[in-house]
Amino acid sequence: MNPDSIKRATILNRFKMLLFYTTILIAGYLIAGYFLHLVVFPENKPDVSTYFKSGQVFYSQAEGFRQTVVKQENGFVYCSLEIEPYAPGPPKHIHSGFDENFEIENGELSIWIDGEIKKIRPGETLHVPKGTPHQPFNETPDTIRLKGTMPFPEEFAFSLVQVYGLMDNDPDFGKLPKTLFMLAPIQQGGGFDSYLADGPPIFVQKITSFLLTPAARLMGYRSYYKEYDISMKGEL
Repeated sequence: MNPDSIKRATILNRFKMLLFYTTILIAGYLIAGYFLHLVVFPENKPDVSTYFKSGQVFYSQAEGFRQTVVKQENGFVYCSLEIEPYAPGPPKHIHSGFDENFEIENGELSIWIDGEIKKIRPGETLHVPKGTPHQPFNETPDTIRLKGTMPFPEEFAFSLVQVYGLMDNDPDFGKLPKTLFMLAPIQQGGGFDSYLADGPPIFVQKITSFLLTPAARLMGYRSYYKEYDISMKGEL
């Protein structure tokens, strides 16, 4: 075997050993981390299936969205929605598991959808299929009211309450990498089916939240914060 072949073989063997030990390290971290997360220090969360009651409000000052619970039924939470004047709305995002329909009672709602801004007025409906990047926002001085109700999967609605609480009350929300750690347990175990449209592919974001969750729990982040519980406060 010539010197070049020996050198290549040595480099390959070192790479294989590095890969082997890295795999062992990651596996150990995940096994130990999720054991601590799920078994040793499990979260004491409310029963989501009976959590929401008519009249409860969850509100995001940052987004300018106020949602009022109408009912919880068959795994969904139905909310009326008011969008404040000049509300920026949520970040551009994607839901991987459910569609959304936007129909309003008054004014003019702007919706960025897959790179294009569309405007809807009373009598018009915009359907946003799951997997479609979108962002509703209000460019007008009017408070816009959704017609009817918006149905959310109950796990998503529960986690959205928590995200609103962090968004409006934690000064570090929006800063990287802290926000990734904040959201990891909520996405992993709290049903927060909302992923950044401007980020990496959804499967990468899901893997990232899975990998970060044990570390996030050790750092004190959770998927449920009692101080943001609307069943106790009535409004967030």
